[in-house]
Amino acid sequence: MGKAFRSTGGTTMTRRVVRVSVGGVVALLLASWLMMNLERVPVHRREAPQAEARRNPWLAAERFTVRMGGRLTRQSDARILDRLPAGATLLLDRQRPHVWSAERLRRLLAWIEDGGYLIAVAELPGVDDPLLDTLGVRRLEPSPATAAQWSPVLQVTLPGAARSPTIDASGHLLQADGRQPVWSAGQPGFGRQILHFDIGRGHLTLASDLDEQLSNRRIGEREHAELYWTLLGRYSGTPQPEVLLLSRLQMPRLGEWIWQHAWAACVATATLVVLWLWRIVPRFGSAQAEAPPARRELREHLAAVARHQWRSGGLAVLLEPAREHFRNRLGQRQPAIAAQPAETWAAALAVLSSQPVGRIAAALAGRVATANAFTDAMRTLQELERHL
Repeated sequence: MGKAFRSTGGTTMTRRVVRVSVGGVVALLLASWLMMNLERVPVHRREAPQAEARRNPWLAAERFTVRMGGRLTRQSDARILDRLPAGATLLLDRQRPHVWSAERLRRLLAWIEDGGYLIAVAELPGVDDPLLDTLGVRRLEPSPATAAQWSPVLQVTLPGAARSPTIDASGHLLQADGRQPVWSAGQPGFGRQILHFDIGRGHLTLASDLDEQLSNRRIGEREHAELYWTLLGRYSGTPQPEVLLLSRLQMPRLGEWIWQHAWAACVATATLVVLWLWRIVPRFGSAQAEAPPARRELREHLAAVARHQWRSGGLAVLLEPAREHFRNRLGQRQPAIAAQPAETWAAALAVLSSQPVGRIAAALAGRVATANAFTDAMRTLQELERHL
């Protein structure tokens, strides 16, 4: 009985080993077949734009530029137009007519002449564009009947280029009426979509719809990215271009500008305002007893009237009683002089008091226009009265 039991256990173990071995061989053969006949390929799936892509419509262009070996920097401060780096590449977006001035536009064209490269997206028809107006370029809005005859794609042929990139056709066209472009691209028989100018040692490319073609949504369609990189490779002058993108240009607010250029004056003004408020704002303390009502005297009333006349410019009104008083005293003490014509009083009183005739004449009948003249006349009348 013991031997039969051992023989059965050995047979079961042998079958199990065989099944495991056969299964392993089959699995190995299946894996080998799969490795030789299947290929791992990437699958592209379009997802909804994330927060960064919604905030920056040029995000795909930035990453494409970096992937190709260049660099794209985005700025929104319009003052960068006043200090453009020499020989750089500038990509100018729409919505910019409010930042142009005659001097700024002149400096931009001079920067291009010195070797800079500008790619500018033309403003929509009906929107002011001083840059295009300076170059004599008009923007056209074709009729629906004319647009229906266009091809949906446009082939851009650059002089000397190995191939011609294909882009979407735009509904906004450009027409050069002044300076003529070196080359252009557009629908045959209609206006142009791209105009390229050589200005001095630099270059200028005007495009009617480049901002849409290089946007996150459409840069991967047709050959928009290839056209963008071909332009940079041809005219930037370097295999690793550094592009300065000016998008959504804004001028600094008045408060920001004042704080940046006059922060010391702002701090001083704020300090003075605080001190002024500290001085004039009433500070409440314990209530004080009211002073008992006092009877006003006549001299207080007269003094108040005199202060009012002094502050309101009525100096002649205050001086006239003093002159009348002096004339009365003159008649009492020097009747001989008082009996003479008033025009001769100044000379007679000058002999009597040894004072200048002009000063005496001004005190007796001169015009009083200033406080100094008033006080001088009062002083002269008092001195004359002492010599009577």
